[in-house]
Amino acid sequence: MSFRRDSLSALTERINSTYASLFRPLDGTPRHGLLQVFAAVDAGIYHQLLGDLDFLSRQIFPDSAEGAHLREHWSAKVPPLHAATAAGEAEMTGIAGRGVPAGILLAAASGERYHVGTSARLDSCGRALVQVRSQTPGAAANLAAGAELSIISAIPAGVDSVATVAAPGITGGADAESDEEYLARVLAALRNPARYGKPGDFAAWARDSSPEVSAAWELPNFGPLGTVLVLVVNGNQRDGVREVGGLDAVREYIRDRAPPVMFHVMSPSVVTVSPTAELPPSENSLSNRELAENRMRAWMQVEARPGARVTAGALRLAVIDGVDISDATVEFDGRTDGIVQTGPLEFPLLGEVSWR
Repeated sequence: MSFRRDSLSALTERINSTYASLFRPLDGTPRHGLLQVFAAVDAGIYHQLLGDLDFLSRQIFPDSAEGAHLREHWSAKVPPLHAATAAGEAEMTGIAGRGVPAGILLAAASGERYHVGTSARLDSCGRALVQVRSQTPGAAANLAAGAELSIISAIPAGVDSVATVAAPGITGGADAESDEEYLARVLAALRNPARYGKPGDFAAWARDSSPEVSAAWELPNFGPLGTVLVLVVNGNQRDGVREVGGLDAVREYIRDRAPPVMFHVMSPSVVTVSPTAELPPSENSLSNRELAENRMRAWMQVEARPGARVTAGALRLAVIDGVDISDATVEFDGRTDGIVQTGPLEFPLLGEVSWR
């Protein structure tokens, strides 16, 4: 039986009727009007108390609890994933032999700030690689190789004021998981309370290891040595899918929990799927095109995985609802029966949809 909270007006009417029945000798006297005042006050108090009970009743179950209360209730069993800082290397240049002290502050064009973690000395060519880490956590701090960083603290003598991000870039920055993502991990832990290395456990451990890991899959007996291959990706079909930068952290997390078996963690290469679509002339509006593309991305978010088989027919069925969109044509390479088959180490990502 679900918790039921009556409206304020219903409570007021019920309490007023109770008072009136108990104080019937006051009918027709000036004091009889006080009963309505008492009823309104009592109804307000009870409505607030019932509201508190209604709120607390929703916090009991994870799928109805609010974010902060969900984390407080389940954090002992499923630790929340907080935002992570980005780290990498930057190349400093200047006069050979000059020192680069630790603690220098650098800034990217986006405004993100980084600090040099260890001191270094410029080599005979006037170059040195230094470790840098973002000051604030989050995915916005990730930078590609070749991006420029400007020194915003005191510039050391003989050192150029501009540094360059070295390969493979500044990576590992990730935003904290959303309430929906945390709820999905809590429900997964409730459905699978015992993890000892059975099928699906390595992927679950990878998902719990870092906020960078948005999705994970495992391939048993991969390669000649029978290694468990764990594939991880960062992102989604709407905002884009990227490789996970902090793979070492994922490996360490799994190694601390898994049985002594051989496993390997990597990110699959991304294969962009770019269909061509067409709507009936009477429905070919900008809003319907946007609706159709959103439905394609929603379907891909559920079905996409390494080794997935994406067909033009499946995307067409995902678009049609019989109300806003009665029919559609979706093609791959000019074929309505086109298929994009990804390999076991490839992940399909819906790219730009071309419209006719």
